Amino acid sequence: MFHRKAPFTFRNGEEIPELQIAYETWGHLNAKRDNAILLQCGMSASSHACSHARNPAPGWWEDYIGPGRPLDTNLFFVICTNNLGGCYGSSGPSSFDSSTGKRFGSRFPRFEVQDQVAAQFLLMDHLGISKVHACVGSSLGGMQSVCAAAMFPDRVGKFVSISACAKSFPGSMAFRHAQRQAIMSDPHWKGGDYYDGPLPANGLRLARQLGTITYRSGLEWQQRFGQSLAKGVTKREGLKNEFMIESYLAHQGEKWVNAYDPNSLLWISKAMDGFSMEKPDKDGKLSLLEGLKPAMMPALVIGVQHDVLFPVWQQKEIADTLRKAGNGRVVYYELDSVYGHDSFLLDAVAIGPAVKGHLEQEPDGARHIWEDLAASAMGFLQASAQRGNQADSMRDIFRALGQGEKEVERDRLKSMVKLVWSGRVNEAAVDKAFDAMAKEPLMQIEEFMAMRQVLSEAMSDTYLP
Repeated sequence: MFHRKAPFTFRNGEEIPELQIAYETWGHLNAKRDNAILLQCGMSASSHACSHARNPAPGWWEDYIGPGRPLDTNLFFVICTNNLGGCYGSSGPSSFDSSTGKRFGSRFPRFEVQDQVAAQFLLMDHLGISKVHACVGSSLGGMQSVCAAAMFPDRVGKFVSISACAKSFPGSMAFRHAQRQAIMSDPHWKGGDYYDGPLPANGLRLARQLGTITYRSGLEWQQRFGQSLAKGVTKREGLKNEFMIESYLAHQGEKWVNAYDPNSLLWISKAMDGFSMEKPDKDGKLSLLEGLKPAMMPALVIGVQHDVLFPVWQQKEIADTLRKAGNGRVVYYELDSVYGHDSFLLDAVAIGPAVKGHLEQEPDGARHIWEDLAASAMGFLQASAQRGNQADSMRDIFRALGQGEKEVERDRLKSMVKLVWSGRVNEAAVDKAFDAMAKEPLMQIEEFMAMRQVLSEAMSDTYLP
């Protein structure tokens, strides 16, 4: 938990006395502090993007984070926050106001997506990270990644924006309006000050059902449900839920009760509706091109053809505008996944490789991180070899490469000998020794150990790099 015991001022001039941002991390921050990835999440997600030792429950991006995965924790230090305005530890309407001791409720300031990003970068300051390797986000998180790239161009190395936009459009605003009306029409909502009484549960259920309709695609509904009757329903009568799609939506609505705060949906969805990266151009006219001009770093933009909440033309608008602004390192992918807006959650097979490639490829990729890791490993190997005797070092080399096998490739053994004793061994003499004593491509440990005397002589020779 990042707890800033100083006022946080919003773009509209309002403030809260303190700021709390809940976050979780995976991997390790390197010595240069330049391998961090800021993972920015959707409206209702928590900071728990992936399981870890302290919380083994699967996270919302479980398939994307870990060794060898798109957000490779062998390379990167991944940070995910609960959004400002959320209800999973970060400051929001359900938080306690330190100046009154009561929950904010209706008194929590209206905020913008830009405020959420500003809070995230205060966390980066707290962690001592002056520049992130990349911002990666989907849905609201994808809006934040675009926003971060333009707001903090000197602090973002790359960005990935999935199923997002640079300016909200009336279609998605209308969907979110309907969700808000469902909650605000519940008599238990009480203008947002319901925390001492019953939860506006009925409104929350309906809001979630409405949202679920926009998160998936009609094609998936048809393939998955059609007009099939729900389990246990044998005939159609009355007005009860009888179709599978009805039962599914009801289930999704019920899952949100006591799991997500209604006010968080209201406040965050309002921020999403008002989102725009436009800035005045030289003539004073609002221009998306002007707003995205600072974002000249490598960018990956992904859209999904069946997304009804963030239509694919919005992602193409991001990519096209970046290119028009002069960014020559923009990649745009368009997927035909049936999962619609939720493809970023459900279609890791299609999205994961693109994300991984973008994060690791040069320029500004992961080569320097690999080189640092290799240098650290080499230093460790050399230090270990110097502390032990030559015979033990040779056995360790063979066993490390063999991993339980009785034979190891000759060329791998030769390369490792040169690496472990770099600076202490005449490499030409090592080549000569292997050429003379290792005729076959595979060697057993007895053959390798038989080279001990020759390798000792190679160490005693004057080494001239």
